[in-house]
Amino acid sequence: MSAVKDPSEYAKLPAGTRFLWGTVAAETAALKLLKDADAVGATGETASFVDATRLIDTSKKSINDLAEGPEKEFVFLDDVSDADLQGLLDAAEAKQTIKVRIEFPNTRWAEMIIVLAGWEHRELDKGQPMKLVVKGKQNSIQRGKTAPAG
Repeated sequence: MSAVKDPSEYAKLPAGTRFLWGTVAAETAALKLLKDADAVGATGETASFVDATRLIDTSKKSINDLAEGPEKEFVFLDDVSDADLQGLLDAAEAKQTIKVRIEFPNTRWAEMIIVLAGWEHRELDKGQPMKLVVKGKQNSIQRGKTAPAG
């Protein structure tokens, strides 16, 4: 049996998470980094359950349904001079479908196809910077790990 690791050996803070976006057909190298990403929401895919109880059964039976991606809210600091952020806002306003890649500091990554549904300014708070929220729904996801450098 292997030794149980201490969380300090593998746990990571989300600092360093990268948010990239582009067209659905774009290669990873062509995706644009959005430096002002503030929140990316939950990332993944889950399925619900469908009743499959037969007349002969005396207790409920279920099967898993098709997986459904979550609705997404991506939050950004509002830098009006950031052309890449403006491009995402334009795509959201036009209700386009895009590719989003999130690279986490623990080497995991997720690449999603997102159908966009608009954007809005977050409620203003005198003690916080102005933020934009881009809304969408995840249509697909791929995930993986990047090999450590070196």
